[in-house]
Amino acid sequence: MISIIVPVYNAGLYLERCLNSLLQQTYRNIEVICIDDGSQDDSNSILNKYSQKDLRIKVITQENNGIASARNRGLEEAKGEWIMFVDSDDWIDITTCEKAIETALSKNVDVVFWAYIREFTDGRKSPRFLMEEDKLFDEKNIRSLHRKIVGPLGPELRDPTLLHSWGTVWGKLYLRKVISKIRFTDTKVVGSAEDVLFNMEVFADVKRAYYINEPMYHYQKNAKSFTGGYNEYLNERWLNLYAMMSDIIIKHSLLCDFVEALNNRILLGIIGQGINECKSSHNIRGKINTIKQLITQQHYRQAVQNLRLNYFPFHWRLFFQAAKNGNATILYLLLLIIYSRT
Repeated sequence: MISIIVPVYNAGLYLERCLNSLLQQTYRNIEVICIDDGSQDDSNSILNKYSQKDLRIKVITQENNGIASARNRGLEEAKGEWIMFVDSDDWIDITTCEKAIETALSKNVDVVFWAYIREFTDGRKSPRFLMEEDKLFDEKNIRSLHRKIVGPLGPELRDPTLLHSWGTVWGKLYLRKVISKIRFTDTKVVGSAEDVLFNMEVFADVKRAYYINEPMYHYQKNAKSFTGGYNEYLNERWLNLYAMMSDIIIKHSLLCDFVEALNNRILLGIIGQGINECKSSHNIRGKINTIKQLITQQHYRQAVQNLRLNYFPFHWRLFFQAAKNGNATILYLLLLIIYSRT
């Protein structure tokens, strides 16, 4: 059985689409665990309506504690041998569970993961392929997959927008026993990358994984219920995130390429931190000053020293050269362009 964990927070506009995609799965042996994390809209009534129609849905209501708490509660309630996470404003193809479980069993792997489609509210679609073809990761190369979750190396820097694609918990099917002792860290501590910390711990024990080069998950880009607005604490929380990632690297005696990957994540993180600042109510001078503070922090300056710009396409080379030179004004203008296109 597959346990599908769905954290729900004020997702009434999209929740029925999500639930329909789960209940219509061609693979029927599933349970759908929905954790209503203190929603203030009609999410709970929608959940109750669906649970009355289909006994495979289990609804749990709790006070608002954030997405990490909701996912952790789902893990505690799950009964399936396999675990999948789906966000309540996203949806999956109706054959996703069938293809994922068939692959997991036929390839004898601990984790199956696949490509996805970014769905914009204006109707645009943007498929995201992590690799060019299906691929098995075994004892020969599973550490390389683990490292990709931490951050990119070398030629992988050519597309900085893929930074967060490897570390998501959605778009994956996990063997329950490899994640049974691992829990999510509160975003109030680490910002917005609790998925990455979770997967860093998970993949320390994963022996085999398989990638399906087919976009079967639909990520609603502009309507995330748990994220989306300006986060005034993001910068300090990402400092916590980086420290905790470093601790995991040390804990599992991971190689120096993991340290380099983390440094590159810190560098690329300036994109997310800068866009977050663009969303703030600060005036232009205040935004530029904040960006200046970000790129002059010691951990950022240390990481940027060894950055090789030759891997980046021209526009990203211009961006990170400005960061390397400490030119916050140019960075701000470039971030405005990036923000307007996301």
